[in-house]
Amino acid sequence: MAEFDDKEEDERPLEWDEALAAELVGKYVIAGFIHLERDGISVREKRQVHGVILDAQRDEGFHLALRGHGLGETIILPPNTSAFVKLSRGRYRLKGTDETVSNPDYTSLWTIKTPVLH
Repeated sequence: MAEFDDKEEDERPLEWDEALAAELVGKYVIAGFIHLERDGISVREKRQVHGVILDAQRDEGFHLALRGHGLGETIILPPNTSAFVKLSRGRYRLKGTDETVSNPDYTSLWTIKTPVLH
């Protein structure tokens, strides 16, 4: 999955590669989400979904039409092309749902921090 440097997520600018964003439209993607607790370290939940990217917009992000257990839902992934990694052909099993996805094009990993409320 994608590797990041030591900077805090909020300090890293979102990367947008117009050519890659255009290439991602119509591609099959496995997206993984790690939800962190308020401490920013403890994992509250891990989730994986899969589907086809319908649209890519620099100001809004990627519209992902879910397949499998999420069929009929659409989610929006942040506008960050650096989070997408091309996958080798093969079968990939999603741990949370035990679904198997054959020959997806890309994967992406997103870390979501629970905000600290003051």
